[in-house]
Amino acid sequence: MPPRAVATEQYANPVDPRPITLSDIDTTRALRTDDELLRLVAAIHGSRPEAQETNWLEWKSTLDLSVAAGKFAVAKAVLGFANRSVDDARPQYGGVAYMVVGVEPGAAAGIPAVDHADLTPGIKTYASTPRFTPRTVRFEGVEVLVVVVEAPEPGDPQHTLQKQYDKYHAGIVFHRGAGRTAPAGPKEIEMLGRRLLQGAQRPELDLTLTATADPLIRLSIEREDLEDWLRRHETYVRANSGKPPDRPPPRPKPQPNPARPAWTAYDTFSSLGDITGPLGMLRYADPKDAGEFDRRVGDYLTRLRSRLMDHVLRQIVNDDEANTVCFQVGNDTDDPVSGVQLTVRIRKGGVLVRTCPPNVRDLPPLPKWPDPLDQMRENALAGMTRAQVPDFFPHAGSVSDKGGVFEVTWNVGDLRPREQSGDFTLTIVAGRNAPEEIAVEMTSSAMDRRGTRTKTEQLTVAAEVWTLDDFYNAEPED
Repeated sequence: MPPRAVATEQYANPVDPRPITLSDIDTTRALRTDDELLRLVAAIHGSRPEAQETNWLEWKSTLDLSVAAGKFAVAKAVLGFANRSVDDARPQYGGVAYMVVGVEPGAAAGIPAVDHADLTPGIKTYASTPRFTPRTVRFEGVEVLVVVVEAPEPGDPQHTLQKQYDKYHAGIVFHRGAGRTAPAGPKEIEMLGRRLLQGAQRPELDLTLTATADPLIRLSIEREDLEDWLRRHETYVRANSGKPPDRPPPRPKPQPNPARPAWTAYDTFSSLGDITGPLGMLRYADPKDAGEFDRRVGDYLTRLRSRLMDHVLRQIVNDDEANTVCFQVGNDTDDPVSGVQLTVRIRKGGVLVRTCPPNVRDLPPLPKWPDPLDQMRENALAGMTRAQVPDFFPHAGSVSDKGGVFEVTWNVGDLRPREQSGDFTLTIVAGRNAPEEIAVEMTSSAMDRRGTRTKTEQLTVAAEVWTLDDFYNAEPED
């Protein structure tokens, strides 16, 4: 079924009945669909006779495409368009160009019906390397040929004439200028050499780097602070040990009372046992247990001393708000970027850098005064183990000690055009001697780009200070 004929009036503005012209065509993107190509043909037809061809558009009122002369004319235009510079071509239609045969301003003579199985090979006899697609559209009852020539790209070679025609020898280079196609001069040949080299050169890296954080809070816990906390905590532990009351002094043996029967004497019931025994209702502190309790307290404080600071650090890192720095990498260009990496460096000097909390053992349980049931409890719990759930931090980079700096590297991955990466976070623990501002240096790189992008941000350290009591109460209330 032949394409539907499209009249010029169909492309007129319904408010302004004038036919559309080339100035009405949107040049921000390539024309590819049948309707878009028909609109281009109508715009050529509707333009004034003095309208000029451009570096992206050439038209011929008619050509005999069944003979070599017609095929060479199309091939020459295709070669010229394909040999433009990337920078000159891209502003219009993304670099795509059009050779139109069968229409001119004010007239549409059309072309005889063509067999694409014969036309395309005939054009490629002269222009085999450029990428082009011949299309035919029907306009005002005639056939019009529109040859779509793809945009030049960095790395493209020179496109040369493959077969001599008339005075043009094989190997000649045509170039499309402002309004005509002609043999390339020295400047055009030099430009094509640079275009070829652009393909071997990776473009310069152009990424945006951001770091955001609330003012950092200092952690002020020195050795003497820890020992003071442990002393206060030991006092609390001993005061809440669960120690039974001391055994009262023995009661004096009652004197015999002649008025009471002999069977009521205390000794009569001695064989029933003492209710203060191990399983009795009352229990008194055994002086021998004091040494065992002291041993338990000493062991508890030793283990607590070795684990407490790691638990404090773990709380800080697990808090998404506290001392957290968020990093993002943005691709604000129109091209994708592959294999992006982000490296952050923070100078040492009173700071600690973490991307994930430390693995810690549980804090030891509070020691209690020895109890006859302790052994029974230990036996019951001997075969029970608490399941350890491993930490999982998908965006945690590894912190490396590079001498004078801490260094963290993340694999960001690929970024699409105008895409912003997710958050990559780390925690900075500022000590008592940390400066009031901490410099954070960010450096990005990519597999398909040259160079790196570096940016430094200054993070503020607040006047607020954390102490050990902000995390653990040495003397908790019951």
